[in-house]
Amino acid sequence: MKGQFAAISYSLYVELKYLMIRFWTILLAFVVVDILVFSQVNEHLLLVTSMPQYIFSGIVSFIIIRKSFSFCLKLGATRKAYLLTMTCVFALFAIVMSLINVVIMSISIKVINSFNLMNVQLYYASDFIFHDPTVAVHFLTDAVFIFFITAASCLLGSIFYKFGQTGGMITGAVLILLFTIPVTKEPVIHFIKSLSNGSLLLTFGTMVIVSFLFFLINWLFLKKSVSCPSSLIKKQSFLY
Repeated sequence: MKGQFAAISYSLYVELKYLMIRFWTILLAFVVVDILVFSQVNEHLLLVTSMPQYIFSGIVSFIIIRKSFSFCLKLGATRKAYLLTMTCVFALFAIVMSLINVVIMSISIKVINSFNLMNVQLYYASDFIFHDPTVAVHFLTDAVFIFFITAASCLLGSIFYKFGQTGGMITGAVLILLFTIPVTKEPVIHFIKSLSNGSLLLTFGTMVIVSFLFFLINWLFLKKSVSCPSSLIKKQSFLY
């Protein structure tokens, strides 16, 4: 079990490392260029670096579980070892992503304040949820949100893996419908609004527990799934 955990962790580490380097290089370059450009003009710039993180995390986790699951099975890993490792790796992924964002944002804000660039403003997602959040709240919010998004995206990826594109598209359409009809949309909106009023520990604790449940539900879709043909694995190698 330990050997499988180490092997799967290394496989996922290799994939995530290069994707994260590319993502942060592009995002950091974008932030630097925007600051330089808007320091010379009178236009107002507002950047929320948390949102690109969420989108990136969702896309990466969705693709990786479809790609790496079959590869790890072919190398002899068990489904239990794979799901346990996947959960731990994405928990660490969420922490690292949030920490990098805090560091980059802190440096960027100091640079902006040093040059007194009043027309350039950087925000975390937590700035729109909580009143005057601390750095710790910024970090915790992004880490929990990223972990929740990766868990949900992995579950969706497992559904696509198990039932194919048709089953996955039907599931996606149902989810979109659930978030558009008042009966299900209003509770979601109410939950988001309650974040700023309720206990941080209770709110984030609930999201973490739900995230772990999402990873656990993956077992239902992957426990009897067979590995994909080699041709499909090659087609899914466009990440490299």
